[in-house]
Amino acid sequence: MFRILNLSENATKLRFIPFALKDKAKKWLNWLPNNSIGTWTEFIEIFLKKFFPMNKTARIRQEINRFRQQTGEPFWKYLERFKDLLTQCPHHAIYKWRLCQILYEGAELQ
Repeated sequence: MFRILNLSENATKLRFIPFALKDKAKKWLNWLPNNSIGTWTEFIEIFLKKFFPMNKTARIRQEINRFRQQTGEPFWKYLERFKDLLTQCPHHAIYKWRLCQILYEGAELQ
């Protein structure tokens, strides 16, 4: 990313939002009233509230914490499923060390 003179980091991030969204998220952004988002923190808050309601976040966190390798599943496939689950909830707020522990404990060690 480049720096624009006399433009704060907050303002720069806000200007790039439309380019980062697509489909439903982009439509949602276009329907918001002008100047309804003033800071990057406000955007994150309303975006998560819209697309990741608390019950959805809690459900995915539970899935992450209970994650297990299926019988006969190759480790690479197990790891891919885990990564896919994490991308469904990028704000899961689970520490990396805990994610490693979940992955290790859920693996069928052979």
